[in-house]
Amino acid sequence: IQEANVPFCAPMQLYCGLASQLAAEPADYVFLPMIRHLPRVDSEPFAKTCPILQASPDMIRWGLDGGDRSRVLSPVINVGPANLDSPEFVESCRRLAASLGIGGRRWRAAWEAAREAQLDFDRRCFEIGGRVLAFCAERDVLPIVVLGRPYTIYNTVLNSNVPALLREQGALAIPLDCYPVDRAVPVFSEMYWAYGQRVLRAAHQIRRTPGVYGLYASNYSCGPDSFNLHFCAHVMEGKPFAVIETDGHSGDAGTKTRIEAFLHCVREDRSRARGGSAPSDFGGLARAQTEWRGIQDRGEVLLIPRMSGVAEMVAACFRGLGMRAECLPEPDAEALRLGRRQTSGKECLPMCITLGSLLQRSARLREPGERLALLMPCAAGPCRFGAYSLLHQIVVGRLGLGDRVRLWSPKEADYFAGLPPGFSLLLFSGVMAFDVLHEALLETRPLECRPGAAAAIHTAAQARLERLLEEHARTDLSARAALHAVASGHLFGLRDLVARTAADLAALRADRPMPTVLVVGEIYVRLDPFANSYLIRELEARGLRVRLAAVNEWLEYVEHFHQINASALDLSPRLRVFLQNRIQNILYRAAGRAFQWPERISVRDCLDAALPYLRPALEGEAVLTLGGPIRAWRLGQIDAVVSAGPLECMPNKIAEAQFFHVAEQEGLLSLTLSLNGEPVAPDVLDNFAFEVHERFARRASERTPSMRPSW
Repeated sequence: IQEANVPFCAPMQLYCGLASQLAAEPADYVFLPMIRHLPRVDSEPFAKTCPILQASPDMIRWGLDGGDRSRVLSPVINVGPANLDSPEFVESCRRLAASLGIGGRRWRAAWEAAREAQLDFDRRCFEIGGRVLAFCAERDVLPIVVLGRPYTIYNTVLNSNVPALLREQGALAIPLDCYPVDRAVPVFSEMYWAYGQRVLRAAHQIRRTPGVYGLYASNYSCGPDSFNLHFCAHVMEGKPFAVIETDGHSGDAGTKTRIEAFLHCVREDRSRARGGSAPSDFGGLARAQTEWRGIQDRGEVLLIPRMSGVAEMVAACFRGLGMRAECLPEPDAEALRLGRRQTSGKECLPMCITLGSLLQRSARLREPGERLALLMPCAAGPCRFGAYSLLHQIVVGRLGLGDRVRLWSPKEADYFAGLPPGFSLLLFSGVMAFDVLHEALLETRPLECRPGAAAAIHTAAQARLERLLEEHARTDLSARAALHAVASGHLFGLRDLVARTAADLAALRADRPMPTVLVVGEIYVRLDPFANSYLIRELEARGLRVRLAAVNEWLEYVEHFHQINASALDLSPRLRVFLQNRIQNILYRAAGRAFQWPERISVRDCLDAALPYLRPALEGEAVLTLGGPIRAWRLGQIDAVVSAGPLECMPNKIAEAQFFHVAEQEGLLSLTLSLNGEPVAPDVLDNFAFEVHERFARRASERTPSMRPSW
């Protein structure tokens, strides 16, 4: 990671150093498990770890001194709803034992002994916490619950000596794991990070318990905490609460001053009469959200976040259902400014942009009493996207907009629940048609004979596509009608539109060799021109042809994992995957015939290509960001790759670290851009483009010596 120069958080840096030390020991194995889940506290549906933690063994094993990765023992650890008794966890332990040659009764006996030891340890931790609380109550000592992840709060480098400094100031620190939380405290089903769930439940109880206070020990560049700190502050509103962030390098002086100020506020709070505002209900954020039928019944305007022109296709489909659907305004600097005023600057760029665009639109109501509903799909992690809607909801409430702005956050498990059966197939067909038309535009524009001709053809075709989708959404959307449209290959008239447009675009191209760069990364940033600082335009201006990882790739990926995780008796995920693949292949070939495109690279191809560097068990965009370019590079379809994502994007950081090793092993040139709304430095793109052209010319000269770069 140090060689790849990726700015990971301090816990990850420390873990890398510890792993390197372990690898230097004369041991048979270095144990670096891939821990995907932790035990649940109650009935929450998910208890995931963050992507960085999950990917850490795959990243670290490539950087071990001497490159000896054969000694790395890295099982995938899954924990199911029954925690240590879950079949998933028991199977993880069995596989680990089998990899060490331990079978039969030996591993089972070891598991049973370890299980009892762990449960006893957990009980004793809570007993210690209970004794400390009783001690504080008897002697009028301040109990401060230190919230955070174990690898931060127990490490004196990472916690900036918070426990010792609290003791110096006359308070006692109680680690989160020792603070007994009552079973009556609610479980927050929308919180999919295991540590986030534990922190929020503890904060919920602290806020309602007189005489007990909380301090959050965090680290700079922690992705989940960029949202969890907002959520914890929301829960603790009305009671003194402190956040201490460190990077593992700063001294204790600043921390000591912060703790002194915090404890002063705590003592002031204790001296005041009880009362004040009622505690905030974090669970109410999700309950306040709406669903599509309520939006339609109330006549609200459904706002679609503008993630390239594909948002117009989504809006058209919903208008066909009779909803008042429109896209948010095109993002600009003002939208980003508005979004940042309500956030800390540590969140993902797409979250800030969509929030700012929502605030722009809510300030420009087009009729008296107009009400709005923002479509902000939800996901179950492990990356931060699934937390967007909750933070949006907090800001909407804080600004007093709750009476006229609502959120609709359909779940990743079924984005189209409750909608007509054929709607999902129509929408997916529209997204795929948009994607292939955009790919045809990018294929043509750098080589067009008449400047602007390709854009004119594409704009007209996009308008026709939008009309077709809206018209078909008004007609029969039964499962039978949609299945017939797919089975026949007609695809609601989209196949013919795509084929005609592709042929018109292909006729504009000059026959001239040109280096090709694939743009990948976080889906919003790579697709939105403002978010990526108009990256495609800048690359084309430097003589590069651009390919773009499209929206349908992510939709295919989601269904791929639904199919893998479905039971053997559940045929619906398999049917959806079959239908989506058919739609993709029909429309891709309809455009590809005019351009002589090679076979489409599927999500399964991407996962297989990424396998030496990242395991498919790491769910999320990192595997796609890495696997797609590797596959295309091996097939000779691209000359380099640009990975664009938000600043501090966890999947993009993972991919960046692994692109370093891909370059070593396979020679693929890559550039990773971590964007936060500021323009990309021109010299960065200039140097990258120069290297791409040099390599392209070198390879071309090996085939035809007379060829030279065109830029």
